[in-house]
Amino acid sequence: MKKKTKHTILKGEGANQHTLYGEFVMETNHNDFAGISVIENTDLRHEQPDGSFGEHNTLKVEQGEWVMGKQVEYNPFKGTISQVWD
Repeated sequence: MKKKTKHTILKGEGANQHTLYGEFVMETNHNDFAGISVIENTDLRHEQPDGSFGEHNTLKVEQGEWVMGKQVEYNPFKGTISQVWD
């Protein structure tokens, strides 16, 4: 795995996204989960696609191993599972 300094982990509805900045390694697999190994000095920013900041403050992400999953919703009447866009 290659160490990264910037990676957009989620693009929201409309024109915003959540991007990691710092020293970390992304590990992906095929079941909608991503592992993130934070080495040091990593921030999570809510921003516009041009890099300007949006409505949330920057969050510090502590060193360690993190797992990012995708939120889903189960409909018991239809027996279906769908992704939730928040």
